[in-house]
Amino acid sequence: MSVPTVKEYMTNAFVSFALGPIVLPALYLVGPKLSEEAVRNPEYHILYEALSTCGRLLNDWRSFKRESKEGKLNTLSLLLIHGDGCVTEEDAIKTIKDLIDSRRRQVLRLVLEEKDSIIPRACKDLFWNMTRVLHLFYKENDGFTSNEMMVSAANAVINEPISLDSLA
Repeated sequence: MSVPTVKEYMTNAFVSFALGPIVLPALYLVGPKLSEEAVRNPEYHILYEALSTCGRLLNDWRSFKRESKEGKLNTLSLLLIHGDGCVTEEDAIKTIKDLIDSRRRQVLRLVLEEKDSIIPRACKDLFWNMTRVLHLFYKENDGFTSNEMMVSAANAVINEPISLDSLA
C-alpha cells in the first residue's frame, strides 16, 4: 500500500471535504446575480479551495484520534508518518494550525480585495462567514461527534435574546 504525501493528499482532500454542494449553490441566493464570468474566474476557485482546505485541515486536526483508531489517514497522521519519527504529534498539530491560519488569512484577503475582483461582495462574505462557521464547528473537537456543543450554539443563536445594553 502506498502512503500519499501531504501534498498529494491535499489535492483531493479539499474536494472531499464536500463544501461545494453546500456553499456554491448558496452563492446564487445571497444577493446580486452571479455571472458565468465570475463563476469561471480563477478568483472564485481560489476562494473555494482556500475555504475547503481550511475546513479539511480543521476536520483532520479535530478528528485525528478517532480516525487513527479507525485506521484512516489524514493530514496529521501523514505529517507523523512522513516525519520519520522526528515529528511529534504536537509538532504536527502546530504545523496544521499554521496551515489553517494561513488559509483563513487567504480567504479574508480575497474577501477584502476590491481591485480587479469580479466576485460580488455578498458572495465573498458568504465564503468568510462559512470560514467562521467552520472554526465554530471545530472549536474544541470534531463538531460531528459533539451534538451537545452544536445544539448549544444553535440554541444560543435562535433562542437567547440579544441584549441591546451590551452593544452600547
